[in-house]
Amino acid sequence: IKDTRARTAAELAKRGFEVVPSATNFLWVKPPKLGAKALFEALRADKILVRYFPGARTGDYLRITIATDGEMMAFLSALDRLMA
Repeated sequence: IKDTRARTAAELAKRGFEVVPSATNFLWVKPPKLGAKALFEALRADKILVRYFPGARTGDYLRITIATDGEMMAFLSALDRLMA
């Protein structure tokens, strides 16, 4: 999980995401282009599930649980399609 989390965080940072440092099994990230809610809904329509918490302090961020390397690559591929 640590290696996958580090690779995913680096890939998200390359894509312009604000990535909060993490020692957990998830990443807390702020998307650079689409709002968090819009990206959450677009990913969900693509059958990729992340967490979104509406609220004054949390509404700009997504919680991304670290999964297998293959699942994280599918997630990143979906992001590339959605944010193009």
